[in-house]
Amino acid sequence: MINKILRVFIYQAILITGSFSQYVFQLHTTSEFSNNGLDQTPFWAKMNRWGTSPSNRQNAFNLLNISFLNKVNQSTQFKMGIEGASLGAINHGVNSELYMSISHKGLIFLGGRKKHKLGENNSPLSLGTMVVGSNAIPIPRVSLSLSEIHLLKIHSNPIKIKGGLSHGWLDKGIYTKAPLLHEKWLYFSYEQENYSGHLGLVHEAVWGGATETFGSQPTSSEDFFRVFFLLGGSGASTSKEQTNALGNHLGMWDLGVRIKKANYNYHVYLQHPFEDQSGARWLLNYPDGLWGLSIQSQNKKAKMTDFLVELLYTMHQSGSEEVSDSTYGWDDYYNNYLYRGGWVYEGNVIGNPMFTLGQNEIRNWPHIVNNRIMALHTGVKGFMSKNVEYKMWVTYSKNYGNYHDKDRSNRRGIDYQFDSGLTQLSYRVDLTTYKLLPQKNIATTLSLIGDQGELYNNSKMWMVGIDWFWAKTHTRKD
Repeated sequence: MINKILRVFIYQAILITGSFSQYVFQLHTTSEFSNNGLDQTPFWAKMNRWGTSPSNRQNAFNLLNISFLNKVNQSTQFKMGIEGASLGAINHGVNSELYMSISHKGLIFLGGRKKHKLGENNSPLSLGTMVVGSNAIPIPRVSLSLSEIHLLKIHSNPIKIKGGLSHGWLDKGIYTKAPLLHEKWLYFSYEQENYSGHLGLVHEAVWGGATETFGSQPTSSEDFFRVFFLLGGSGASTSKEQTNALGNHLGMWDLGVRIKKANYNYHVYLQHPFEDQSGARWLLNYPDGLWGLSIQSQNKKAKMTDFLVELLYTMHQSGSEEVSDSTYGWDDYYNNYLYRGGWVYEGNVIGNPMFTLGQNEIRNWPHIVNNRIMALHTGVKGFMSKNVEYKMWVTYSKNYGNYHDKDRSNRRGIDYQFDSGLTQLSYRVDLTTYKLLPQKNIATTLSLIGDQGELYNNSKMWMVGIDWFWAKTHTRKD
């Protein structure tokens, strides 16, 4: 199958290069080898890797990425790409990207499976975004988006806007028929010489599909309209969907400020999540969210080029008491009564990886068993010498499970695992050299990764990675 896709990919690339003025062809490969004979792979060895991380007891990983970019002119370009990874063994593979996109004057149409994140905390040192991050394999979708453009000016300072709308297909998972995904986002930003600010809203909705408990869910054009505008469901939906909104809705408010001062760039931000109308009203689940500070040196070869600290707090959830009319209480982030598999795709959390996917005797199906979290996370990046770069992630968390599981265990007289909070420390240190081998486009990385605490097994592993990149640019002279 992969060979067939590659042949089609290369054939299309050859056809397109004959008609466009410039093309860029890129190859990127990564190979990793570790002593991972562990029953549970450490947290920072498997999270935020687009669903392509080695599983337990897998000690080899290989990835190949091919992309092809055609620049028709200054305003129009065509791009296609494919990425695949083998985990542990050659016959255990994952297709993480396969897409085509066309952009014209800031308007972008995309179809297929492509890496896609929503959120302005785009540092590789971050825990990840609150809604759509880099933890799960990309969801296949079609989308129409607008890259950042000038909307208007205030005192010669631009206000910019960007956004998008997409339709996706989730995996079948525990459902009898795979549900659908509706996604839209809108961001505004304001810029001055040394200051800028952004405000964004991200909205996701899982709808359609079928479950054993509730049967088939409606998917007509009228139902899409109801999902789009967060309206109650028709008579074909469940009673709760008719009372509230059709589908499982979640999202976030994303705001931040950037400051340029001296030789550093500062970014202060908050991603505030919502699961229902109470969270969307902002204050009812305050102070839940991802709070962060990122400091970046303008000297790209400094001893410390990047420093980041983040606080993840999701303990409030609009109150500790559940209210029947859903105006507040027990937001239960990433979980839903109808779509019981949770905010998950292909066995990985779509949003922030600190939310724990699992299964217990309280709800004996895979769901988010831990969404009440206090976590402090730090990341540091810089250069030990001209050609040796270091990166470090350290995450300490206190984990309290979720309100629904706790309530059900109390009513059944069962000891709740998270009652007193489970502590966890996870870390990763990378050392990367760019000139260990004669070729400048090869980098090698040595990593130490480990867990210590009560949530995950105590573990430690070493990993060696080899990264190779090649690019070819050709310009036609008509």
